[in-house]
Amino acid sequence: MTENQDAQANGAVAPSQADGGGAVWRALPRRNTQKVSHLLAGDLRRQILTGELAANHRLPPEAEFTAQLQISRDTLREALRILESQQLVEIKRGRGGGAVVRRPGLDAVARYVALLLQLRNTTLAHLEEVRTVVEPPAAELLAVRAGFDDIETLVELHDAERAADDPLSFVTAMSAFDQAVIELSGNRTLAVIAGVFRDIYAGQLYSSIGSTDTSSAEQIARRVVVSHSAFLDAARRGDGSLAQNTWSDYLYTTNRLLVSRNFSRQPIDVAPLWRAQAGHDSGESAPRRASVVATEIRTRIAEGRLGEGDRLPPLAELAVEFDISRPTLREALRILEMEFLLNLRTGDRSGATIRTPTTRVASQLAGIVLEARGTTLADFYRALRLIEPSIMGLAASRIGTKQLSAVKRAGIELAECCDDTGRFVTAYRDAEMLVFSAVKNPALTVIAEILHWVRIAIEPGVAADVKDIPGVTRTNRRAQRLFGQFVDAAAEHDPARATAVWTKALNANAAWAEESEFSRRLVLDLMG
Repeated sequence: MTENQDAQANGAVAPSQADGGGAVWRALPRRNTQKVSHLLAGDLRRQILTGELAANHRLPPEAEFTAQLQISRDTLREALRILESQQLVEIKRGRGGGAVVRRPGLDAVARYVALLLQLRNTTLAHLEEVRTVVEPPAAELLAVRAGFDDIETLVELHDAERAADDPLSFVTAMSAFDQAVIELSGNRTLAVIAGVFRDIYAGQLYSSIGSTDTSSAEQIARRVVVSHSAFLDAARRGDGSLAQNTWSDYLYTTNRLLVSRNFSRQPIDVAPLWRAQAGHDSGESAPRRASVVATEIRTRIAEGRLGEGDRLPPLAELAVEFDISRPTLREALRILEMEFLLNLRTGDRSGATIRTPTTRVASQLAGIVLEARGTTLADFYRALRLIEPSIMGLAASRIGTKQLSAVKRAGIELAECCDDTGRFVTAYRDAEMLVFSAVKNPALTVIAEILHWVRIAIEPGVAADVKDIPGVTRTNRRAQRLFGQFVDAAAEHDPARATAVWTKALNANAAWAEESEFSRRLVLDLMG
């Protein structure tokens, strides 16, 4: 059978259990005539994200895999490169190498977004505002739902930060505690959003502590430890309101101690932490050295020394500059290619081409993490209800005349399409984006844009499934009326009223988005 015939007859493959307990790769039923590599990548992707293929699972050797599937090596390699670009497999080269399944984590998304924010001149003050919007609601959720094991986890992390004896160790321990609070809140969407920004903020904290005298650094550390202790007390009591207030106080007081107001309004700089982390391990293995080189090139992009379309020097020159072998250098460049920061062309002697980050790619990376965590539509919309009202209140207080006029026009369009749910969902999403643009905070805008692209990905599934739900048109009309009330509040620059109205607007969709059978659908199913 030829490869093209195989594509039409079989489509792709999936593992089944053999009598002896091993994995046997069988053909799946025909679905369409897409490229075999894309079908194979799609099926493997779903198996990884649903847990059928567990983290650290090694896929069959190339020769065995191609023979079982009756496909060429080029086709298999293309499929694996697609998965590698999505952080779902790691390709290990050399003896004992092969494709190994990886669980998508936040590191790659955080690095990518950090680049994006630095290139958009984001300041520490912007990041502080993000934390005040996202984290206190999660802290309240944790206190309400925390069990004994959750508290013990936080206690261990708290002990680790108390024991830290240098700036890098302290920042790492503090960030681990803060992220655990968000993770243990139970909302996976909030955890992903907060996690994306965690390392960026930690980088600025490291720069601040590293540049201050010893007594100032110790004062900062003591304040953090005291604040975390107070939060732990509130969490042990199960007092959600106290936990939220304690966390808000922690953010306020530590922010005031960490930096002067002058410094907080300067653009962020992720380079110091990245370089410190890269140099922290003194190991000289090829993978480690490749990672160090990739970090340095990534940092140069963040610093603006390398921009969109710039070419790196030829391999020979780069190998001399970094004092590494060409195979190790190629591995470093592949790391950056998989992070969508380089275009590599086989045989191109003029050098790899730089790609600067976009929110579209950031949302794809974040979406993969949401999928891998089994995020449901209900979880996604609960996160929106927790953080969007505050963002919209900020937008109402800052919106300009031109932006207000555009938002009013969007309100008119909403009124015209209440009976067409598919069109209404799209128009409502676009209207939200117009409002988000008025926030005048690059970091909050990036959050909005990431959520925007995730919504685009799930929108076809949402529109198809909700169009026949009884009462959905009535719900649309109520949401449209509330949007009009929000516009009125924004016109008067009244953040309190705008926040209250937006909360009601989100609640208008809560019945089907969070409480219906539809709400239990996975983001993976809607995006896939």
